[in-house]
Order: sequence, then C-alpha cells, then structure tokens
Amino acid sequence: MTKDPKLKEAILEHGWALLNTQGRDAVQLRTLANLSDCSVGTIYNHYENLDEIILRLNMRSLNKMYDSLQNRLEEALKGKSNLFGTLKKMGEGYIAFGVEHPKLWASLFETIAIDPLPYWYQEHAERGWKMIEETLEQKFNLPEKRAEELVAFFWAAMHGITSIIIHRKMKSVGREVTKEFISSYMEHTLKGFID
Repeated sequence: MTKDPKLKEAILEHGWALLNTQGRDAVQLRTLANLSDCSVGTIYNHYENLDEIILRLNMRSLNKMYDSLQNRLEEALKGKSNLFGTLKKMGEGYIAFGVEHPKLWASLFETIAIDPLPYWYQEHAERGWKMIEETLEQKFNLPEKRAEELVAFFWAAMHGITSIIIHRKMKSVGREVTKEFISSYMEHTLKGFID
C-alpha cells in the first residue's frame, strides 16, 4: 500500500495534540487511528510502530526545548553575560520549558525509555547539546572537555530541580519553590562548577 504523506502528518499531529494535553500514555495506536479516520493497520503502513511515533513526537519536544535554550543563550550573549550569567540564563530556560510543558518534559525524561534508541533520534538529541557546548567553547574560550562537563553537570542539576518543581516535592518538607529559591539554587550550583 502506498503511503499518504497527508495522513502520515495527520497521525503525528493527533499524537502531538494528545501528548500536549494528556501525556504520553494517551498516545495509543487505536486512539490515533480513530482520530485519523483510518485503521491501526494503516498506521503501520506509515510508521514502524508506536515507539517510532513517540520518538518523532519527542523530537518535536526536543526542538521546542532547544529553541528555548538557544534563545536564552543568545539573549545572555547579547547582554555580554559572563559564563556564570549565561549558564544561569540557560538554566532558567530549561526550567521554564519543564514548567510550561510538563507533559512534553515527562515524555522526554520520565517515561519508560525506548531501548535501544534509533541512530536518527540519538543523533538529533545530541545535536542540540553539542551546539550549546560549541557556543560556550567559542564565546568563553573553553577547552572542549570543560564545555562538555559544564553542560552535562548543569543539565543534571537543572533536570533535578525541574522534576522537584513539576512534582511539587518540596512541599513534603514544608518548603515553597519560589523564584528566589530557584535563583539561589542555580547560583549555588554554578559556584560549584565555575571557580
């Protein structure tokens, strides 16, 4: 059976709407077939399986996140921020993405991993971080390994606080996550990374 490019895109669009509003668990083949007015078998003619659809949706989420981080990076560099200020600005962008799009963030980072990841997805996922690392290398005259470490360590720290914020975990210890708390957290974290 020949593939219909419009139907292929429609399936993905319905998946995107479900992911944004209801989360990854709502993206099911039968639901997508009903919304796309086709059979489950027809979906298999356009995509290998549900995992491929999820990964293609996650690629959109990554693009959205990378755009947010790149905008913050450019903003910081235009404002002549130092390395500390630039990373802080990017941290704000990462947290903002998670808070504004918790279902997309969860699909990327908190649901069952697809293993092994296909090469095309892995390459796409790594490209965004690589661009950020290269920008930091060039703008702040950092060795490649140092830029990689900074991005990896800071991402891990921002990932952790984003998860805490999204799941309101601080409330269990009687703390409120305010803008001041987040700002202070990032500053303390960065002091540990940047001498």
